[in-house]
Amino acid sequence: MTEDLEVIRGCLAGDERSYRELLARYQRRVYSLAVRMVRQAQDAEDVTQETFVRVFRHLDRYDQNRPFGAWVFTIASRLCIDHIRRRRLAPISLFHSDPGSDEERMIDIEDPERKPDEVTQHGEEERRVQDLIDTLPPHYRIVVMLRHQHDLSYEEIAEALSLPLGTVKARIHRARARLAQRIHGDES
Repeated sequence: MTEDLEVIRGCLAGDERSYRELLARYQRRVYSLAVRMVRQAQDAEDVTQETFVRVFRHLDRYDQNRPFGAWVFTIASRLCIDHIRRRRLAPISLFHSDPGSDEERMIDIEDPERKPDEVTQHGEEERRVQDLIDTLPPHYRIVVMLRHQHDLSYEEIAEALSLPLGTVKARIHRARARLAQRIHGDES
């Protein structure tokens, strides 16, 4: 958090390197959240760009006593939810099967920092988990992603989504129950 504050101060002073540094720290994580929520790469890019436009435009309003990442995810989450409400997108899978093949593959989401052996080793597990998460309604999917993929606390999620803490806890509990039910239903 201290490192973020130093970079934020640089941004507020107009230092272009500081702007690039904040983008480097958070852009990939915001895009990852957005693509999983809005489910279209182009729309996720738009949400990510709009997130950082708003971050930089309102940086002077950021409360430096709170985690910067949570503030960024607040903005990104709200934009994702607004996008979903505007578009009323039907859920689609992030996986694709080529014609004539039963094998599924992820669409344009691979993490460039992964090593090939790690992708191979964990790919099937991750695909199954992500496929299950993708079946959740958006209001459950976002809390699961913020909690388990972006490591936000319940309090940070509540703040990011402007929800009561109890609602966040209940949604995470219900989402986990749905996922467990689907996992056990698949194994029967």
